[in-house]
Amino acid sequence: MKTINRYFFAYAIAALFIGCNDPQKQQQPIKQEQNSQVSGKQNNEPSAEAPNAVSNDFAGLTLSKKDPMSPKELAGFLPNTFGGEDFPISMLNSERDGYSIAMARKQYTTARKGTITVSITDYGGSALLNTGGYEMPDPRAEIGIQIEKITLPYGVGYKTFNTNNNSGIIAALVGGRFGIDIEAAKMPDNFGDILQILEKVNIDGLLKKAK
Repeated sequence: MKTINRYFFAYAIAALFIGCNDPQKQQQPIKQEQNSQVSGKQNNEPSAEAPNAVSNDFAGLTLSKKDPMSPKELAGFLPNTFGGEDFPISMLNSERDGYSIAMARKQYTTARKGTITVSITDYGGSALLNTGGYEMPDPRAEIGIQIEKITLPYGVGYKTFNTNNNSGIIAALVGGRFGIDIEAAKMPDNFGDILQILEKVNIDGLLKKAK
């Protein structure tokens, strides 16, 4: 799974755990473009170069030394609750390939004890170096998992879902700089489409704040 490298990097650096709660608002509906059911199976100069080729979805991205928002600011755009227990928000600042990155992450449970983890990562001016985690996986490599491309008003990503254990992943890059990563595990049968989790991230507010 393409998200593994991104999560390994996030957990490999020290994070400062701070509690935070801010109001959120509902997002615009998300368009699902493709459904595949797989069967059977800050320096002045950058220290890293842009990849030679990216998909058309990310062709307009360029590298810059734009600073990310603070993790505390990012935390204000996470969902408040999903009807169960809410855990403290984890926040981190880090540097990768000479570029500053900030992230805020929160874990939740649902009323029937499914678990949800939502992360917002601000890549600042280095999103071009991190597009691989938001490219739709090859359906042939994901045995027995549903894969859908998703398109938002200001971004693109994908969703995977395993109906055998009601677990899935959403990864989307929005505004040319913000990574939204969601893990949903053992969701209740009556929870519905996990895309509703993404709709509770205050993406509109995030993009307005970044202007």
